[in-house]
Amino acid sequence: MKKIIILLLLFVGINATAQQMGFNYVEITAEENAEKAIAELFDSYMEGKDRKSGNIFLERLRHGGENGRTHRIVWIWELDNGGFVEEPGENESKAFWRGLRTLVDSWGEARAGRILNVRFGDEEKNSSIHIWDIKASDEEAFIAAQNTLVEEASSAFEDRLVGFGTYDVNTPNGATHWFLVSGEDINDHLSLYNALRKEHENAFSKYFKNRGEVEYAQDFMVKRIKTY
Repeated sequence: MKKIIILLLLFVGINATAQQMGFNYVEITAEENAEKAIAELFDSYMEGKDRKSGNIFLERLRHGGENGRTHRIVWIWELDNGGFVEEPGENESKAFWRGLRTLVDSWGEARAGRILNVRFGDEEKNSSIHIWDIKASDEEAFIAAQNTLVEEASSAFEDRLVGFGTYDVNTPNGATHWFLVSGEDINDHLSLYNALRKEHENAFSKYFKNRGEVEYAQDFMVKRIKTY
């Protein structure tokens, strides 16, 4: 099972103080039927390259995608320890971005922030990720409530990525934070929410009570296609 340190999560209960993780992503509208070619371009460029920390993800935007955006490219890394172990040559990098531009119809929003809490899971099994953009009044309370819920409803969260973090650059619709959970597909996500309400009602109610005041901005789903 592939387990990776992503911004967007699977839980050993990282309260990212020792190794604070950051993320940056950009949304794109790919040319029609260009997903395979984009993935192959990334495969070729990333072959044999090691990163100092973190990962790069290629994700397909699903439910909740806006303005015709089809995909997003996500970078995560330990702050002050990002990039490649050996930086690619200038010509190679230029060729990659030139090739990518030919496969992208238009570029969308770019945002960045930090990962404050993460529990890692099985990415190959659970490659669908539901993300909520929120305003959270108390980060520590949210982290504690999230961790307690995952522990007390452990059977529901088995192999799932769970996380929480901030938006620090170009916040979406006024949101200050985000949280997420992974699943196999839309049915699996709906089954999780059903199980939390019916089989783990006490733990779920405690989570809402103890996480502090939260205001929802929006939510959306992505499908992780590639991990590097």
